[in-house]
Amino acid sequence: MSACRVAGKEIAYEDVILNDSSVLSRQWVMLPRSYSDVLTAELLVESYLAFIKRCTLSIVHPVTKGGTVSFNLLGSSLALLTFRGPEYSGECLLRSASLRIDGGFLVQRSECGRGMLSFAVSTLEEGVVVTIQVSDYCPLLLGGRRPSRVLSWVYRHTQAMVHRLITIRFLAHICRTLESGRQP
Repeated sequence: MSACRVAGKEIAYEDVILNDSSVLSRQWVMLPRSYSDVLTAELLVESYLAFIKRCTLSIVHPVTKGGTVSFNLLGSSLALLTFRGPEYSGECLLRSASLRIDGGFLVQRSECGRGMLSFAVSTLEEGVVVTIQVSDYCPLLLGGRRPSRVLSWVYRHTQAMVHRLITIRFLAHICRTLESGRQP
């Protein structure tokens, strides 16, 4: 686990290539408990999709259509990632949204349908934890079940780094927006 300080908050993160060559990437931040009524999984998903478009200067364009979300390149039909969902669950102390990774250019063809992008809001006694996690994802850049050290290095220093940077910036955006009294 590592952490960085952004917008006055410590945002923690971890990125792991697991033994089966799938990826686990998690970023989270603790916020004051007073935000528990404002933060919902639905709000996080909607805000994240808008943020992706804004943050990438519309190079990546989220498209929602018929129960799917795709991240298309430059407004084209080339889907970098395609998701099914989101599916929402939870109660007042833990609310989540999950988008199942269903395909796209950045996914190993043999692993379509595997992997998840999840958003969670957990209310604890000491505050509210907002977590964004990619799990069980098999990126094309790793090449397969046994990636070489070179492919692992390339993945960590390109796609994984971009994902982590965007997600940390998104969590910082949520912090700044809430602290300014606006809705994310």
